[in-house]
Amino acid sequence: MKSKFTIKSYLVLFLSCSFTLLIIKVIPVFFNDLYYKDKLFPKIFLPTLLVFGFIYLVIGELRTKFIIVEIEKNEIKTKRFLGLKTKTYKFSEIEGWKYSHLTSRGGTYEYLYLYKDNKKIMKISEFYHKNYLQLKNKIQENFKSLGYEQFSLLDEFKEIFR
Repeated sequence: MKSKFTIKSYLVLFLSCSFTLLIIKVIPVFFNDLYYKDKLFPKIFLPTLLVFGFIYLVIGELRTKFIIVEIEKNEIKTKRFLGLKTKTYKFSEIEGWKYSHLTSRGGTYEYLYLYKDNKKIMKISEFYHKNYLQLKNKIQENFKSLGYEQFSLLDEFKEIFR
C-alpha cells in the first residue's frame, strides 16, 4: 500500500518554491539598490523572515510530513524530499505507534507517529495523506499502539533540527 497526497498538501510544495523564488529575486534588491543603501531594517528583517520561512517549509514540513509511505509485507518504506531520500524499516524494528490531534482553522487533523528506539521515525498525517485511514488501519494491524501523545509545537520545532 502506498500513500497518496491530498490537494491541500501540495500547497506546502508551492509555498516552498515561492519562497525560493522570493529569496533569489528579492534579497539581492535590498543589497544592490541604492534606495536601500542606508536602510538597515529591510536588509535584515525581510531576508531573515524569508530564509526562516524557507527553512521551516523545506526542513520542517517537506522533510518530516510531506513523505511517501509504502507498507509492504514485512517492511515499511519512507521516501522524503519527493523520493530523493528513501529509508526502509523492518516491522520487527518498529516499537509501535502513537497518535495525536492538531487543531487549526481548517479543522482538526490526526497525526500518526511510528517509533523506533523511543524516537519518532515517521509522521503520517490526515492533512497530507489522502488515504490516511487505510494507512492507519494497516499500521494498527501490524504494530502495537503506544497510546495518545499530546501535540506540542515545541516538539515539532525540535524535530526540524534533528
